[in-house]
Amino acid sequence: MMKVGRKLIEQVSGLMVIEVNLSSESFFFSSQVSSFLGIPRSRLNGMTITEVRETVHPDDWERLVQTVQRLRKTEKETDFAMKIRLRHQMTSEDLSVAVRGAISLDRNVVTYMIFLPQNQQRIEHELTDKSELLRRICEATDTAICDYNFDAHQIEFATGQFQTIFGYTVKQFNAHPDYWKVVINQEDLEKVNQANEQIRHSTPLKLEYRIFVGKKQKWIQEHRQHLYDSTGRVRGCQILIRDLTEMRDQEVELLRLTEFDPSTNLPKRETMFESITRLIQTDIAFVLFTVTFNRIGDINRTFGYEYGDEWRIQTANRLQQIVPDEAVVGHLDGDTFLMYMPGSYGDGQLFQIGEEITTLSKQYIQLDPYSVYPNVRVGVSRYPNDATDEAILIRCSYMAMGRAGKEGANPVSLYTSNMNLDELKRFELLRDLPGAIERNEFFLLYQPKVNAWTGEITGAEALMRWEHPTWGVVSPLDFIPLAEESNLFIRLTDYLIEEVFRYLATLPKKVPISLNVSPKYLYHEQLLHTFESASERYGVSLHWIEIEVAETSQLDEPHHIVNIFSDLRALGIQLALDDFGKGYSSLAYLQQFQVNTIKIDRIFGDGVSENNQARAIIHSLVVLAKEFGLEVVVEGIEQMNDLLLLRQLDCKIIQGYLFSPPVRGEDFQEMMRCGTLVPDSIDDHETSENRYIQAGITISTLRKQPVSVGLSSIVLTSRSGEEIYFYAALRLPLDGKVEFVIRFTSGADLPVRLCRMTEVTNGLYQYAAEYESSPTVEEQLTSLETEVIGDVATLDYMKLVRQPERS
Repeated sequence: MMKVGRKLIEQVSGLMVIEVNLSSESFFFSSQVSSFLGIPRSRLNGMTITEVRETVHPDDWERLVQTVQRLRKTEKETDFAMKIRLRHQMTSEDLSVAVRGAISLDRNVVTYMIFLPQNQQRIEHELTDKSELLRRICEATDTAICDYNFDAHQIEFATGQFQTIFGYTVKQFNAHPDYWKVVINQEDLEKVNQANEQIRHSTPLKLEYRIFVGKKQKWIQEHRQHLYDSTGRVRGCQILIRDLTEMRDQEVELLRLTEFDPSTNLPKRETMFESITRLIQTDIAFVLFTVTFNRIGDINRTFGYEYGDEWRIQTANRLQQIVPDEAVVGHLDGDTFLMYMPGSYGDGQLFQIGEEITTLSKQYIQLDPYSVYPNVRVGVSRYPNDATDEAILIRCSYMAMGRAGKEGANPVSLYTSNMNLDELKRFELLRDLPGAIERNEFFLLYQPKVNAWTGEITGAEALMRWEHPTWGVVSPLDFIPLAEESNLFIRLTDYLIEEVFRYLATLPKKVPISLNVSPKYLYHEQLLHTFESASERYGVSLHWIEIEVAETSQLDEPHHIVNIFSDLRALGIQLALDDFGKGYSSLAYLQQFQVNTIKIDRIFGDGVSENNQARAIIHSLVVLAKEFGLEVVVEGIEQMNDLLLLRQLDCKIIQGYLFSPPVRGEDFQEMMRCGTLVPDSIDDHETSENRYIQAGITISTLRKQPVSVGLSSIVLTSRSGEEIYFYAALRLPLDGKVEFVIRFTSGADLPVRLCRMTEVTNGLYQYAAEYESSPTVEEQLTSLETEVIGDVATLDYMKLVRQPERS
């Protein structure tokens, strides 16, 4: 672009251009001068003014000099036209030519355009076209070209876009050479000063800076290259100037769309994560808040997504108005937001800030024509107190928010002081889950399905377990939801399928094995291939496989699910609807999808003999299944009375602790050798004591490090010697890496060491723990006992241990 103007002019046939610097007596010759005057190009570069004078007729030279001198003395005229005679240096022939001349603003540079008179009309048209093209190029690219003289501090030449870009004319600039120092953004002034000095001594350069034109800021880019005099000295620079403002505005907008939520104009989740990472890298103490307004799901479902979008905008605005000035607020998901504040704060200060935010719950938000109250909850974590990793710190805050407001608790929750065992366990599982497969920490258990009358084993359900290094054996109820938050569930399901086929290949006497598949996995493109390839590798027919799918919203795409179910059935795989009757769409699914079996959810089977409503539901489902030609399996059967009633209802297949809990593969293989099981009521596990104590259990030490977390509810049922027995709804580790303390309502603590655990039923565990007995301790325990009124069943203990967490 720097030489575009000259190049365009040189393309005009029959036109030569000569540029003369009157101060340095240096010349520039266009490419056509050599042939026009018969002068070799090598000679042109070193021609002096005396040699140039010899190419002009003597009579015409004086006229030409007088015209230029007149132009230099007056500012009213800048160009001229005349005819002169030039002498061809090879033939000595005099050529009559037309000359158009123009002088620069500093009156030191004269540019001559020379052509034959007979070509004048054509050349003028072409020059006009080329000039218009140059103008358009400059305008289209927001570009200007100028020549700047260092000695005179003046612009010698500039294209028309100069004024458009800078907002002032070349004449104004030359009249006030230091004006640019006022126009340039003061933050860029030093950079431009350095560039001005550098271009005098070094190679061409490029720079960008900002200027103000009126109140508008513009971005300017310059490419500078040297201009030399006849001695080779740098006399100035030629500058290509581009207005980058529109480009920079587009970049800023693109960056905003990339880093900010377009509707709330808040930083996106990724942007907030990066900011938090930078804070940690600089080791600045700060507090992280997770704030949820807790309504967007209901609003989307009830009113529609356009109302949900408006809800996000208004909640974001409300939150920004109420938070401290130093807080940075960003969007996490839905109507949940992240906020961080640099500095160290005590619990009281954090609760005060959080409680100020939760006052938004008392202010309705108008979604015309609806008025909706938010349910604001706040979770807080602190760096470096709670974590030194950004992902863990965010999870801490999120987990604290999940506990806030639970069971009537404070809607503001601080991570360190309020986590209970359940939440601590969930946090550590989430952290360790990604690497658990590589560490070979998963294994399978098999729970038999039996004939309700004969006890014959008719199949089994494969249940995945995780042998966590700290928390021991972990149920899929704990880790599958965590896996489904990412794509880890695909790897876990692949592992499950592989292990089931491998195990079936070892069974001399085979029965169908069912495995639970996440509805999300039904959308996995390798679904069919995974089953087919496992079948081929292990030589196990696919008709030994049953897939259990639970009812979720993932099944609400009937066309896709119908096709997948059809493909699976074509392979010989059996299909079962798990947890049947629990959701509102169960009957609709029976009509839409072709399945082989329904598994009636344990909420109906457990205690059915004492629940007339559950009995009626199971009876109706059995009749319905017969009409559809389906098998029925009832889950969660643990009492003999329930089994007897289910036999009366003609339920043929039973699964539950009454016959067997989930067992290791070798134990199930041993069961298969006999082929039948005898029911064993869990009443045998009940204590004969008629008193109990409600308490809480917490951790004092985790992996030899002191830990401060909240309590999870337990029920103590008996004690003998220096062993105490209690029920809990949480599976606790026994390997000694965790030290426990039982805390009573009186505030007293009793350190214990867990030594035995029995899984009494699904979700209820009985523990034996050693403790240091003394008359004082026994007296305190006796004073806390509550007398049992009537018979206490397992269900009663489950209700007691699922009381709201203590703090």
